[in-house]
Amino acid sequence: MAELANILVVSDLHFGEELLPGASLERRHAVDLGANAFREFVRHHTVRRRDGRPWRLVIAGDLFDFMSVVIPSLPDRPAKTADERKFGLGRGVMTGVERLKRICEVHQPLLLDLGRFAAAGHRVDIIVGNHDVELLAPEVVEELMRQIAGAGADARALSRIHVVPWFIYEPGVAWIEHGHVYDEGCSFEFNLAPMDPKDGWLVYNADYAAIRYLGSAVPELDPHGTELWNIWGYMRYAMLHGVGQLGRLWVGYGRFIRALFGARRLHRSFKRRDRRRREHRERLGEVAAAGGISIETAASIDRLARTPMTVSTRRLGRMLMLDRFGLGAGVFATVAILFLALPFLWALLGTAITFAAAAGITHWLGSHLVLSQLPMRAVPQRIRKLVDAPVVVFGHTHDPRWQKLRSGGVYVNAGTWLPATRPGLRRSFTHVYISPNPGGAPTCELRQWREGTTQPFDAGANIGVGGMTLPGLPIDDTNPPIS
Repeated sequence: MAELANILVVSDLHFGEELLPGASLERRHAVDLGANAFREFVRHHTVRRRDGRPWRLVIAGDLFDFMSVVIPSLPDRPAKTADERKFGLGRGVMTGVERLKRICEVHQPLLLDLGRFAAAGHRVDIIVGNHDVELLAPEVVEELMRQIAGAGADARALSRIHVVPWFIYEPGVAWIEHGHVYDEGCSFEFNLAPMDPKDGWLVYNADYAAIRYLGSAVPELDPHGTELWNIWGYMRYAMLHGVGQLGRLWVGYGRFIRALFGARRLHRSFKRRDRRRREHRERLGEVAAAGGISIETAASIDRLARTPMTVSTRRLGRMLMLDRFGLGAGVFATVAILFLALPFLWALLGTAITFAAAAGITHWLGSHLVLSQLPMRAVPQRIRKLVDAPVVVFGHTHDPRWQKLRSGGVYVNAGTWLPATRPGLRRSFTHVYISPNPGGAPTCELRQWREGTTQPFDAGANIGVGGMTLPGLPIDDTNPPIS
């Protein structure tokens, strides 16, 4: 029988994000601060136990940021297209191995501390996120283990370090996953088989395309703070920085659109889509067995995932504001025709009617925001109906949250260790502490690493960027045991 362990959940460390060409000093400093704080956190818990139990450290996705690492070419795979020559090779298994090597070169001290943590009798589970989805490939996992071994971990320590494709489930205790599958901008059509079987490259979603094309056009911006911007926000930023920046951003926006509609074409390819579906179903069975749930339960939870917006032309058009651009072009053409074909007063009247109609259509269309928080707050309630998990933990949003569920139990978001513009220094370094209680409900606390120790996180305080964590809901700072 496995030794009962206390659980620590951290998420979204994004090691490697500082390697994006042109990354700002602020971004590099944020990753450095996060890395140093996390190493202190790991060393602290390596030598300290609570109630005599070992720790189970769960890294709930995005430990690494493969998106930000540019691979110009590989010895057996040179860049072939203009896009690859400018932006590097795409994301896939071969480039995933190389990206991991480059990240690990920079973060060797982290690997050393993780190895020592495991050698002290604790366990490390690394859940795959959308920024390091290449860890689904065995080749990339093998390279990670080689890197950790190269940092000094022995075979016994390595046996306590595991990469988990989707979720961790402890019956009666917790369900833990990254949560990107419930975000239409970051999910994949088949989340356990996201690579195109023909060329091996990762199929674009909105997040991946934005980092590759818009992120490279404005590398000095914090990518986690700009996801709520619309195209006009980008344009206003570019205009403040000169005509050259405006031009680069428009070109990047064009490439972004092209990538998303390219993904749309892949979704319509029957043969390639069918191969991804079959691979996903096969892996779903493997993941369900390894995670301790039935294939039927795994399939039910899998159906809760949001379909990526690249599957729908209508959703893509609205997100990219192509409907607004088309409406604007239609208004311009209509007004031009009115003034060419009608007397001046009649043309003025027609122009007024045209603008009024355009305003009505704009109001009717509404806005399409790519938001992950709303579905990610609704899904835990549904997961609770399918599995015995009083605590449901996600990462992904970088927003630490503590939310009571109607069915009992709580949804907790582990937040992030990145003290970047969003969510801000004072809302970073957050983690979840879960202590199993045989025969009773677990203890669960949302905590923060501060001043060299772990302290309760004030989830209701309006501190830093991000505003109220749970507006309208009373929160107890101490996060008492779940009843």
